[in-house]
Amino acid sequence: MQDLARQYQSMTDEELLRLALDAEQLTPEASAMLNDELARRRINNAERLSALREHEEQRKEVQSRNPGTLFVIHPLGIGRKRFGKADRIYTPETGKERFKTTIFIVFFWLPLIPTGTFLVEKKRGFLNQITVLKKLPLDWGQVLRVWVVALATILAAIWAFKLVVTG
Repeated sequence: MQDLARQYQSMTDEELLRLALDAEQLTPEASAMLNDELARRRINNAERLSALREHEEQRKEVQSRNPGTLFVIHPLGIGRKRFGKADRIYTPETGKERFKTTIFIVFFWLPLIPTGTFLVEKKRGFLNQITVLKKLPLDWGQVLRVWVVALATILAAIWAFKLVVTG
């Protein structure tokens, strides 16, 4: 039991509160020790537990709409795709980057209709595993930048095609 008490003492306030959300999963002894540690830190108030529970529910709801699972790209380039990395923050210690990205409905790989902006986190590397942290209001600045780049790409392709045909 002393090991459990030391483990609770080494946990952050948020970790303890998360554990308190699922207190019914604990043994009576573990639950009593958790309550003692929360009381010792003076964080055992229902308001904070309620706020954390609400935050967890929102996070789960947003993760159920994870943009990482929305990429249904047909061979013709039809579906949804994310574009942009605004306000990017990289943490070398964890190897993770956090940024805002916008999901678009695409046709022939061109971003047409923005469907949502998300704050996401992903580990750098070959895997494109994205964790949605929060759904944000549509970032029209990012939408316009994506559309401008897409338009410039189309114009450059048309210009190159004309050079090849007339050259």
